[in-house]
Amino acid sequence: MFHFRQYYDSFNPETLALLETALNETWIALQSSGSSFDETKTRAAIADLLVKFAAQGERDPQRLKALVLAALPSYEAQ
Repeated sequence: MFHFRQYYDSFNPETLALLETALNETWIALQSSGSSFDETKTRAAIADLLVKFAAQGERDPQRLKALVLAALPSYEAQ
C-alpha cells in the first residue's frame, strides 16, 4: 500500500486494499499492452487517478482499472 500511504486517513483499510489491487491490475494491463512508459511516473499517475475515482465513490477494482486506462493518456499529457 506504499502508493496510498498519504491517504491512510482518507480511506478505510478495505478501500486502500482494493486501490492496491486496482493499481496492480492496471499495471499488469499496461505492461501487457507493449507500450513504452516511465515506470515511476506511470505508477504515480495510476495511483493519483485511482484516488480521484475512489473519492468519487467508485469501489469496483475492475471498473477503477477501466477508468484509469481510459483516463491515463490525457492525464500523462498534462
